[in-house]
Amino acid sequence: MRRLLILIGVVVLCIGSFFFYQHYQQQRVLNNQKMFDVVMSEKMRALYMQAQDWSTPVRLDIHDDRLSGDYKKMSEFLLTYWMQNIEARNQYLRELKAANWDTFLDVERLDRDRKQDYAETEKMLADVTKISAEYEKQRLQLQLSSLQQAKQLSIDDEMKTSLLVKIESNINAENADDIFVIEQQIIEKAQAMFDLLEKDQWQKKGKMILFPETAQVKKFNALYQDVLKLNAKMNNIKKKNTEVLDEEL
Repeated sequence: MRRLLILIGVVVLCIGSFFFYQHYQQQRVLNNQKMFDVVMSEKMRALYMQAQDWSTPVRLDIHDDRLSGDYKKMSEFLLTYWMQNIEARNQYLRELKAANWDTFLDVERLDRDRKQDYAETEKMLADVTKISAEYEKQRLQLQLSSLQQAKQLSIDDEMKTSLLVKIESNINAENADDIFVIEQQIIEKAQAMFDLLEKDQWQKKGKMILFPETAQVKKFNALYQDVLKLNAKMNNIKKKNTEVLDEEL
């Protein structure tokens, strides 16, 4: 009888230990999930603030001692993914600035440049087209490599599935509301405007470009209005993206 009681006591103790350990593990997972959210919110806020100044390369410590195990791996992977995408975008903007793209329609510059057969403007358009093509290629490479690396990440299967969904969702969102596509359309409009300036006679009046014929004016103005509409569309997308990020952070 005494042995039976001891055996029952051992069994009860083992069962109790098992449930205690199970509860401990569940609580640990829950705590890690909460800390993951805290760390990601802090890091993404810091990254977002840095990203506003595209003239400076992004610098962020992706490591955080408050996380461990799979949550640490996933956090570092996501932060690296966002840093690479933001820095690729900012580098693209820095290169456009270096090519003086923001001065393309500067009337004073165009007036000076036509005296040298538009050598500066032709180089500018060639440089911008090349910069745009290289950025497009880099974006695609980042998307493909990120998906491949996520699939190979040694973390819990459910977490990996969640990670892949996040990345694929982000890629789809980028493709749906893509500022870069609009920027490419602006480059095409700019090339068409330059073709008109190069082909037709025009004169500078203050900060305006004047053509002698109404048909020329209509063509140029239509292209210019298209650029303004594209810029407005781009600004609306930026505003919407900022509002979404503000809500999430």
